[in-house]
Amino acid sequence: MTSIAIIAFDGVTDIDVFLHWDFLNRPLTMFPETPPEEEAAPTGDDAEAAEGDAPEDGEEEEAEPKPGRDWSVSILGTAPRHTTLAGYELETHGSIESARDMDAVVVASGPLTRELMNDAEFLSRLLVDPEDQYVAAQCSGSLILAGSGILAGLEATTYPTAKEQLESKGAIFVDKPLVTHDKIATAAGCLAGVELDRWLLTKLIDAETADKCINSGEAWGKGIEGVYS
Repeated sequence: MTSIAIIAFDGVTDIDVFLHWDFLNRPLTMFPETPPEEEAAPTGDDAEAAEGDAPEDGEEEEAEPKPGRDWSVSILGTAPRHTTLAGYELETHGSIESARDMDAVVVASGPLTRELMNDAEFLSRLLVDPEDQYVAAQCSGSLILAGSGILAGLEATTYPTAKEQLESKGAIFVDKPLVTHDKIATAAGCLAGVELDRWLLTKLIDAETADKCINSGEAWGKGIEGVYS
């Protein structure tokens, strides 16, 4: 199974959770890997063979699992529920310790990131490793990656007001909406998360599927044609 975690906390910016929740779930909701197909009823010799294979009275035929993409997106936090910046009570699916077992992790943003980047207990629980998983951050979420040492010596971006905090942890600030490395990505600005998700879906699946998922959310006339064909 391909598994993705979105990291949330109290005061998390709403769009930085729900934008990723939506787009990163689209490979499952829009384009299953092996969509179910109805089989035509057998005829002639095939029909007789099918009758011969039918289970005897009293026997139950084991149902085969329905085909589909093996895909999971979870929202993880330090508590069962976090209150977002806009006041929404966000229920989490598990603890941040589970992020280490995911194929990809996206750290959301919010005012609390300025504290969490220096919170040794929090950072010791959020153990991610770009050596064997994709690690990404939205806006000031990059401060948490910087606090864990992942961005030391690397170019990265963040929300403009967090530039100095990012640099204080050894990252090289770049004024771009998206900065990517092999398995690390940082995005600056809420809507830059769209391109972050395109990057991540390309890495996890392929560019064609990523483009279809992202283009399906474009404004009318900017990518809808052909998405569902």
